[in-house]
Amino acid sequence: HNESIQHQIQNLLSQLSPLQTKSLPSTMAKNQPRVFIIGTGLSSHLSSLPLTTLSILSRADVILHDALSLSIDEIKLIVPSTCQIINVGKRGDSAKSWKQQDIDELLLQYALEKGKEESSVPKYNTIVRLKGGDPFLFGRTYTEINALSSNSIPYHVTFGLSSCVAGVHMAGIPLTDAATSCQSFAVFSGTNALGKGLGDDTDENEMNWEMDVGGVDTLVFLMIGRLDKLRNLCQTLISSSSSKETKNKKWDRETPCAIVQNSGRDNQRVWRSTLDQIVDDIQSDLSQTKTNAEDNAVLSVSPAIFVVGPTTRLNLLDE
Repeated sequence: HNESIQHQIQNLLSQLSPLQTKSLPSTMAKNQPRVFIIGTGLSSHLSSLPLTTLSILSRADVILHDALSLSIDEIKLIVPSTCQIINVGKRGDSAKSWKQQDIDELLLQYALEKGKEESSVPKYNTIVRLKGGDPFLFGRTYTEINALSSNSIPYHVTFGLSSCVAGVHMAGIPLTDAATSCQSFAVFSGTNALGKGLGDDTDENEMNWEMDVGGVDTLVFLMIGRLDKLRNLCQTLISSSSSKETKNKKWDRETPCAIVQNSGRDNQRVWRSTLDQIVDDIQSDLSQTKTNAEDNAVLSVSPAIFVVGPTTRLNLLDE
């Protein structure tokens, strides 16, 4: 079945224009492994991916995939039966998770491993690092590329649509809109490398909101699904505008905002509210679906995107 899929993909590629065909990375040089770093955007299904990406996956020897890239079932539909598939997805906060250094080392291990018969021949020729979204946007790709480059291992990067744009639009929320006088947006990581929320009261998160983004119309925060972090961030935004020293009163308790959970997936959910009420509204909504009384406290809606600004009132995809 997988070989048939691979054959069909190659036939389709061969029928494309020369310009499009050249976009597919050339076959690996003899005795030289190649690593493909691929962003899958918001795609949860193979049918949403480019043909070039499908072609690479169909001949993969090793797949290291994130939690928000393709599911294991989707991956198995296209890779060879001999392909090794390893989930190296990270989990936020206190959940057990792969460390980035370990992922870098594992990538190198597969890229440098030699076959048993001839020591000069690589054991794995096509190694795929599969990431959700875009590899260069909050993707921690630098250390992986640095590890590959330091060992003279060739690599190729395929970029994908980031959730900071496509994920917001999937909820029917435009990031900019002339009718609402929104002409700019800014994107932040809601959680830093140490696991601290952007709105948490820590020295690492000191930020002059008025100076840094006071003139921005729409704010987008990724990795902010834990509700205690979300509440702190909302209060920080409200406080930044309520201070006597602050001239810009852009964000207050009534500022519209939205949370988009599982954007682009079959189980996508969107909550629209205000900075003062968004967390309470989410907890109230989700607690009604809980069957176990002791589980009524909703702690997280990860993976989630938090959007702040007038355009969150809109739903351009409302049918």
